Amino acid sequence: MKIGCHVSIAGGIWNAPKNAADLGCEVFQMFTRSPQGGPAPKIDAEVIKKFKQEMEKWKQQDCYIHAPYYINFASAKEAIRKALVRVIREELERGSLIGAKCVMTHLGSSKDMPRDEALKLVASGVRGVMDGYTGTTEFLLEISAGAGNVIGDTFEELEYIIKNSGGRVGVCLDTAHMFASGYDIKTKEGFDSTTKVLKESIGLEKVKVIHANDSMVGLNERKDRHDHIGDGKIGKGGFESMMKVFPKVDFVLETKHDKIKKDILMLKTVFNGF
Repeated sequence: MKIGCHVSIAGGIWNAPKNAADLGCEVFQMFTRSPQGGPAPKIDAEVIKKFKQEMEKWKQQDCYIHAPYYINFASAKEAIRKALVRVIREELERGSLIGAKCVMTHLGSSKDMPRDEALKLVASGVRGVMDGYTGTTEFLLEISAGAGNVIGDTFEELEYIIKNSGGRVGVCLDTAHMFASGYDIKTKEGFDSTTKVLKESIGLEKVKVIHANDSMVGLNERKDRHDHIGDGKIGKGGFESMMKVFPKVDFVLETKHDKIKKDILMLKTVFNGF
């Protein structure tokens, strides 16, 4: 297990490794383009070389890419869905160029149609992303917090999408999202039950990275509100339990940088205490 956080790419993606090292990261997550929209900065041979040199210089073992926030594979508009498939495929290709381990994405909202139809569209979109893809960067589906009509807030929905898109994708578990969507990872009894459901649906082996975030909201409140480790409703114990079940999976924080160094140190201390 390696521990890190999401970092800025201001000035160029080659700045991310130093930004990560400055915060005490062993790994990190970044965007390779604006998360709100617009064209992606070019990744040419010079950028690739510079990025890899900085990765080595700052001793960063792996990096992860978060897809833009506007992805919605459940859009009612076919043209939009096709465009978003191209965006994710492009992110996977960009990730492969720089040696990124995974690209993870939110799946979108089903507000324009029945949920079963939306799930079929999402699975079709994921299948389209992977059709003919031969790169090295893995594609991950991130569990959602369950707000509104957002897709992918249960293990069963993620299992359906994976199975109906060809099975070549993995999962990013966000602890705050899981808790907000109703998975009790705070108590021992709740955590054991959550783990059992996860094993019987997606399977533990599909979990490739964990977004380690405490939650400002309580169990099943269905809002995406991250908090610092130990300050939220999950508490330190929930992260100890996650680490015991996933000792070889990287933990990436998405908390505010005012206390991110403390969060990283706390997770490292918890893991080294096993």
